[in-house]
Amino acid sequence: MTADPAPAWLPFAIIAAFLVVFPLMWCLVTGLLSVMGGWQRLAQTFAAGNRPVTGQARHGLNGMVGWVSYRFVLTVHVAPDGFFLSVMPLFRFAHPPLFIPWTAIARRRPVQRVFWRAERFDIGHPVAAAITLPEGVLPLPGA
Repeated sequence: MTADPAPAWLPFAIIAAFLVVFPLMWCLVTGLLSVMGGWQRLAQTFAAGNRPVTGQARHGLNGMVGWVSYRFVLTVHVAPDGFFLSVMPLFRFAHPPLFIPWTAIARRRPVQRVFWRAERFDIGHPVAAAITLPEGVLPLPGA
């Protein structure tokens, strides 16, 4: 007994299914990370909206929002009245750009990550989430 050959349409169906399922899974995972890490909580208060992005930019940064790690995908723009935080476009689903005014930083403390020194910032009054960025990315108060 021999097995029937696969129908000619099967490879096309597999490709079509992949093109539908993969983006849906991508959006599901990035959306869950946004909610579970605290990005969505921050966005409720600190979404940048149509505010023009200003200030010195640092691209491809490591960082964390809550317990979710963002490896080499963060961009920080340091402005006189606060800082903008965004992720690269590929990860932008459910991650709107944020603008955090300096007055919203409730606490700043150094932390030691495995391979890098960082600073953890509690954001909001009351605290909505914590953001961890490499040491020296955000200027010291009065600097």
